[in-house]
Amino acid sequence: MNRIRAVQQALSMRSNPVYLEIGVSRGQAFQRISADVKLAVDPAFRLTDRTRELANAKGRVVEYFEITSDAFFENEAALLEQNPVDVALIDGLHTYEQVVRDVENTVRYLKDDGVIFLHDCNPPFELAGRRAESWDEFMAQQSGPLKIGIWNGDVWKAIVELRSTRPDLLVGVLKCDQGVGFVRKGSPESTLSYSPKQVEALTYADLKADRTRLLNLKPPRYLDEFLATTGAR
Repeated sequence: MNRIRAVQQALSMRSNPVYLEIGVSRGQAFQRISADVKLAVDPAFRLTDRTRELANAKGRVVEYFEITSDAFFENEAALLEQNPVDVALIDGLHTYEQVVRDVENTVRYLKDDGVIFLHDCNPPFELAGRRAESWDEFMAQQSGPLKIGIWNGDVWKAIVELRSTRPDLLVGVLKCDQGVGFVRKGSPESTLSYSPKQVEALTYADLKADRTRLLNLKPPRYLDEFLATTGAR
């Protein structure tokens, strides 16, 4: 199981679905996802002509927005109101504050039975979970000739904050593909009680010591149960 398979499984349960992807970059996921309407958001697309061709072939309507996610939600409210989101994948800036904003903005335009997936929610080691404002900054933080090519940032803190502040959402993480977060509207099975200040102060050591509880970590097979409870048709 990975984020692409999770997204496609959720979309396959729906008629004429609308798919939103934040953080498209080179289009690794976007080119492989099939949906009726596909919306791509990234401040700096790095898509080849072939990637766009593959992506466009998997949607009836495919639109590209080369702006930040904050600007997208500010500028395209009318579009989203007319095309409420069935499934979203958030894989943009790897800072937890941005991820929280992206989730909360997406929820405003999410169908009642819609689902959101997040990438990079379960960093496997401390360096991968290091905070940075960009990939280039992350790479610059590493000294020596050997550099780690996995960057998850502190996205995991977004899970903690949402589970602490949004009792109207079910939030957790599938233990696969560097942590595939899942979000849907509805009552959570468990919550956390961290304040925003406490979330900010959390460290990777805190995650490592209490990963399962903090992330509401689930095995990949939980996806079937999660999707069954969305009421998707």
